[in-house]
Amino acid sequence: MSRDLYVSDADVEMSKDIESLRIDRHMVSDLSSFVPGRRRKMLDRIEEHGRKNPLAIVPVLLKHYNTDSAKARGQVRASLGRLTQSDAGELALVECVFSRDRNISDSAARILEERNFNSVNLLSTYRATRDLVTQARKAAVFCQDVEELVVDSIGAYREGRFDQAMTNMMMAKDLLEDRLEWHSHLRGYIKDVLKLTPALSRSGVQIDPIQDSIRNLATAVQTREYSDARALLDLRRQETRLWKQLWSLEEFITKRIKVKPITELLVLTDADKTLLESFIVMASKVDDRIQDGKPVDALRLVEEYIASDISAGYLSTEGKRLDSKDEASWYVMWSTGLGLLKLVAPVVPNVAEEFYQQYFRDREGSPSIHTVDWPEPFSRPDKPKAPAAEPRPAAKKKVASKGSR
Repeated sequence: MSRDLYVSDADVEMSKDIESLRIDRHMVSDLSSFVPGRRRKMLDRIEEHGRKNPLAIVPVLLKHYNTDSAKARGQVRASLGRLTQSDAGELALVECVFSRDRNISDSAARILEERNFNSVNLLSTYRATRDLVTQARKAAVFCQDVEELVVDSIGAYREGRFDQAMTNMMMAKDLLEDRLEWHSHLRGYIKDVLKLTPALSRSGVQIDPIQDSIRNLATAVQTREYSDARALLDLRRQETRLWKQLWSLEEFITKRIKVKPITELLVLTDADKTLLESFIVMASKVDDRIQDGKPVDALRLVEEYIASDISAGYLSTEGKRLDSKDEASWYVMWSTGLGLLKLVAPVVPNVAEEFYQQYFRDREGSPSIHTVDWPEPFSRPDKPKAPAAEPRPAAKKKVASKGSR
């Protein structure tokens, strides 16, 4: 038995929740009843249990979203609308997009599309990718890495990163289409060669080496891993981890810092200076990794900096200064928060732009993360390395010119 590409939590919860199974069995008949008390009792059961366990009830309601009974259909849709107004209810609705039941997933996608979740296109691409995975498994084409990319895409969608989810899903689909096409061409080539071997043998050609090569090739096709897809998957996973860290950090910063800090007359503490200096060192290393074509390593350095230098280091000892409106700490954290977005923009431009628009644009004024200036303490990371030593020779020249006078 082939395993599913993705098992929706909604399907799991609905199948094991006894009360939702009972509601499912009697929902349409009770809501279609001419007895008002019977209808009222069923509605109360639906909404009471739906508030307790929306992940079990929402798929049941979606299952009957287009039921033939007009009376039941109207009440099902009204209950579903009320339950999915909460965050938990809407998350259950998102999970239902990936249900194995086509009625449930179609209804969930249409409802979410009206809420600007870009769900219809994602569901269509997901189903096409799922079918391609099935084909790849049957043909013994390596696809484990693509399956992981699909699951990561679903995770991004559940977190509200719709554009990234769609991008990843389309990449997964394209990768599988290319592999299946390549595999088909290769199998055709192998068949053609095998058809020629009898004629070659009669002509006196030693066919054993040819057959051995064909066997080795067939084995290689089944076990081949695609490094390009693995690199892409690693980058997407690192991007997901960094997204979560950046979101938490930028939320923390901008909730406390309501206006862009004023730089005049600031007195930085040793802790402030240490954080700014460590950023410059980290930025240099990140730039090296990017130049070397190692974007995953670059993002990993940023992730480590946020976790160690900012969260475990600076904020653990200096966090209270932000709440007390200390101008120096505001300046340091504002510069660091914006500087991180500038730093990762070449690798993950969509993520950097998303957070800039959400947290900094109103107070910085520049229309994009790519056009805003680097924060004053980090005015050098975007410049080439070679000119980094220019200020010192310039100073010497001035001194020399004064002496010559």
